[in-house]
Amino acid sequence: MAVEARSSKELAGPYDYLVVGAGTAGCVLAHRLSENGATVLLVEAGVDTPPGSVPKDIDDLYPRSYYNESYMWRGLRAEQRGAGTGTTRATSPFTQARVMGGGSSLMGMVALRGLPDDYDSWGVPGWSWSDVLPYFRGLEDDRDFSGQLHGTGGPITIRRHHERDWPPFCAAVGRATARLGWPMLGDFNGEPGDGYGALPLSSTLSGRVSAASGYLDMSTRARPNLVVLCETVVERLEFSGTQCVGAVVVNEDGLEHYRARHTIVCAGAIHSPALLMRSGIGPADQLSNLGIPVVSALPGVGSNLQNHPVVYLAAHLVPGARQSPNLRPGFNTALRFGSHSRPSRPGDLQMLVLNKSSWHGLGSAIAGLGVCLLGPRSRGTVSLRSADREVPLDIRFRMLTEAADLELMVEGFETACKVMLDDEVRDLRHETFAAGYSGVVRRLNRPGTLNVVVTNILSRLLDGPGPLRSSLLKWGIASGDVGEARLTSASWRERTVRSRSFGTYHPTGTCKMGTADDPSVVTQPDGRVIGVEGLSVVDASIMPNIPRANTFVPVLMVAERTADLIVARDN
Repeated sequence: MAVEARSSKELAGPYDYLVVGAGTAGCVLAHRLSENGATVLLVEAGVDTPPGSVPKDIDDLYPRSYYNESYMWRGLRAEQRGAGTGTTRATSPFTQARVMGGGSSLMGMVALRGLPDDYDSWGVPGWSWSDVLPYFRGLEDDRDFSGQLHGTGGPITIRRHHERDWPPFCAAVGRATARLGWPMLGDFNGEPGDGYGALPLSSTLSGRVSAASGYLDMSTRARPNLVVLCETVVERLEFSGTQCVGAVVVNEDGLEHYRARHTIVCAGAIHSPALLMRSGIGPADQLSNLGIPVVSALPGVGSNLQNHPVVYLAAHLVPGARQSPNLRPGFNTALRFGSHSRPSRPGDLQMLVLNKSSWHGLGSAIAGLGVCLLGPRSRGTVSLRSADREVPLDIRFRMLTEAADLELMVEGFETACKVMLDDEVRDLRHETFAAGYSGVVRRLNRPGTLNVVVTNILSRLLDGPGPLRSSLLKWGIASGDVGEARLTSASWRERTVRSRSFGTYHPTGTCKMGTADDPSVVTQPDGRVIGVEGLSVVDASIMPNIPRANTFVPVLMVAERTADLIVARDN
């Protein structure tokens, strides 16, 4: 039933479940909790993308939506690194989705699960690899693999680009990694070791498969017991004593109160702890200093913040090495690897291989190797500066502040340099340079006709005389850091990792789940917030440790499993 067909009084509830945030987890929970007749209100701050009206940049196999600021929270900034890693409290823009489907409507569609011991290491009852594997299988419709490790018929289509279809740079990098000693992997989600292979992608042959398209299809939206309310921001949770009874929201009609028997916060690892703290759940001293009455004193709210840092080594490609326009996606292949120099878990590092670096003409001429630390030890925080929702949050990732993280990233970047210097790879490129998500790059990536024209002109200029290309790269895109000889310099590699690493968009851990004997725990193993009745958190924030994977599929799994736990508990 459409929201417009209901009166304000009818919308107020009470509902069985109020789900805050229609990101990856929220879409799953809205589908799963409403399928057996429970009344569910799903509230999303961003715009809706209903079936048949999904914007073209979201549906695109190349994730152009990633550059559309209208799908993002405005003014969000974060301290990416910490003292000793080349910055002094510098902040930079940090993307968090504000649109139906959340990050699954913006990200590059990489559909990795992580590795079995990611989940075994959580040490949380009911969340071992053997516990979560059935949920990974159940959510997927894998078009390439079957058997005990894979599923078919699930809501999320997963496919890969076969080796015969890899673009030239990706194929050459694969052969270079083989010469460096790594095997070829056919199935990143089924083979837990190190190696090079095709990335699993959540897409069909024609478009993106997001949490929104997979779980909120027409038949789900037609359920009379499900209400989807978009462009509505949750101001705070409401309580009667320590019982959560709903939420106060703000939209074009002003403040509204919605009541529910059970409220489930699915706002992500940045906004979920912020909402809890604004509502009186968190570190007691911090809340008291901001004048926020304490409902439940939980010091772990906002702590344990984790992310995957990444640093890019880029190259200008010769025309014959560029990706065919017939192959739209940006991600095709990757190397998963550990440390050669000291004991390390397999897969602590990943080297993403981009045969094109953006949606426009210039991006098609620039390739990249993105070295990503998948198993970081560094931890940060999310905290409030004010009780006012409009005041920006204090987000400090403190990435690479642990010495082991910095060492691994430097070693991983050395591997990327070796690959770029491989004779076969060298034949496909011109200059190399350390890439960063600079202001110039951000401006060029914004969608629009002007950038189509500008980037096509730049691309043609870069295909011109070598001296012109070097000057344009050095003083424009590469911010002065161009030079072949630098790839063999240990000091340059370390300096580059320190100064040019930045965060992916995989924040986790800030409402950590676990057992009651751990004072840093915020949520119980079924997602319920400690010390409060009628309130759960279900999203990446409850993960104790970040998986060695893009977080989309792991969050789907967390939501699917938690939905089962909620239904079993409430029925």
